[in-house]
Amino acid sequence: MPRAVKPTGRSLALVLAAVVLLGACTGSGGGDKGNAGNGGTGNGGTAGTGPAGETAVTPVGVTGASTTSATYEYRNAGLDVTMKIDGTSGTLEVDNGTDHEVGKPGFYLLDARTGAQTDGHVQAGATLAPGDSGTYDVSFSGLEIRNIGLVVLLLGRDNYGAFVRTA
Repeated sequence: MPRAVKPTGRSLALVLAAVVLLGACTGSGGGDKGNAGNGGTGNGGTAGTGPAGETAVTPVGVTGASTTSATYEYRNAGLDVTMKIDGTSGTLEVDNGTDHEVGKPGFYLLDARTGAQTDGHVQAGATLAPGDSGTYDVSFSGLEIRNIGLVVLLLGRDNYGAFVRTA
């Protein structure tokens, strides 16, 4: 009579299969020349022009967008937030159309090249009651607009998620 597989064994097998599959999909082959995602030749492709035939991975930006100014927007469930940046400073406009208070606004950015986090600074930010709005001066340093991969909205201690670049 066959032995029954315990639920723990099945779960472990599923997790192991998922890890193996996800590892195969990430393109993190550690310099594998056969992996096109790492600048290698892949299937029938050509090698890059950099040292040892590899090219650096570059982020894909908004088509036709400025590399010195940008507009990012966050819209969800009555909360409308717009950040306009010129260089390394700008404004953050928050319109709290929700039915609850939101915490002091903040943000951080992720470098598209490295994934490194850069903290943003909001001047004189304050909590906003339902229906209130506010405009705040913002700044950051150490990252050029063209290298911003992601801008994340913070309200108080809560992470609200990513902005979308609209211009």
